Amino acid sequence: MLFSATNRRSIAIWLSAILLVMSVAASAHSVEHIDDGAKQHCTLCFHQHQFDQVLPQQDANLDFISQLAEPTVTAQPILTLTHSVNYHSRAPPVAL
Repeated sequence: MLFSATNRRSIAIWLSAILLVMSVAASAHSVEHIDDGAKQHCTLCFHQHQFDQVLPQQDANLDFISQLAEPTVTAQPILTLTHSVNYHSRAPPVAL
């Protein structure tokens, strides 16, 4: 089933609006149970807590390896270029 561009755009707008409303509702719901004990939480909070524990909660310590750069010496060729002027204007040469 093909959707037109306007239908896809309106579906995307509605889905983003629902996502925004649900994110606000979920954050407000978690604040509602902040002082409750572990056994008084609702099923949504319990599953959210389990989901949070699945993800790693450690700091990312990345060791950086210092890389030494060796200086490169390039030999520059010595060129002798001579410039010769044939014409002083754009006109054709006089001796044709």
